[in-house]
Amino acid sequence: MPSLNKEIKITPSILDRLIDFEPKLLQESPKSRLKSLREFKQLVRRDLEWLLNTRCHLFVSDSSQELYKSVLMYGLPDFTGVGIRSKNEQMRLTKAIENAIKTYEPRLSNLRVTLEPFSDVDKTIKFRIEAELKIEPVPEPVVFDTILQLGRGSFDVKEA
Repeated sequence: MPSLNKEIKITPSILDRLIDFEPKLLQESPKSRLKSLREFKQLVRRDLEWLLNTRCHLFVSDSSQELYKSVLMYGLPDFTGVGIRSKNEQMRLTKAIENAIKTYEPRLSNLRVTLEPFSDVDKTIKFRIEAELKIEPVPEPVVFDTILQLGRGSFDVKEA
């Protein structure tokens, strides 16, 4: 783990650079780096949650590989009404999560998404997202525990 005393080079997402988190301040300090690694992890967690809770309804043929990587395909396919209890559908969902993160979250590398055992009692599917944050001077390992609430069809992402 890099020492927080050394300068960690982190570039925030374009969205975070455009949002004014302190609108009452008339003059903003020029900053291209976030205050801390913890803040950066929270922003990545937030963006992962947004990605996983966005549904992509567009069908793309195999010949449209560039379209597949475009913002039109941002999010996950809608798995509502699919027999998510079947192992095949669970593996398909796991692969869809992994592909979406690889495509739309460039701040993560060495990604691994694993499915936890299914719990029919609490009607949730649990995933573990393990990756490395792309920061300088050394990548930072990060783990997110992710829960799909089957009743709501929404994902909750928490840092482990």
